[in-house]
Amino acid sequence: MDVDRFVGIPYDFWSMDCADLAMLVQRDQFGRTVLLPGKRPRPLRDDAQAQAIHAYTQQLAYPVALPQDGDVVLMREIGAEAAGHIGTYFFLNYTPYVLHTTALLGGSVLHRLQELSATGLTVKGFYRWK
Repeated sequence: MDVDRFVGIPYDFWSMDCADLAMLVQRDQFGRTVLLPGKRPRPLRDDAQAQAIHAYTQQLAYPVALPQDGDVVLMREIGAEAAGHIGTYFFLNYTPYVLHTTALLGGSVLHRLQELSATGLTVKGFYRWK
């Protein structure tokens, strides 16, 4: 898998946030066209975005216990009441990783799954696109 080409893409609230990155990876790496409801405009408040993500989770994906490359990683940011951040799961060199982006990071990064908590993120679940 050519995951490295998705690392370092600058974060942009309007054109390259965590949802934009997830859709880009699905299209370019897995040949899936994923359209997130309410893609533009999105709720501006984190709590409203988390509620929108939760409402559409059942329509877009189903939960899985053992993730595979390309699955969704749903995360909660520190201080948030609900999960409102997504990334893409990859298993590289016998290690689970999450590709994601946030304003705080400034661009897309590939984090080891076990190191996410050190960045203030809590994994809430893994999902497979329908």
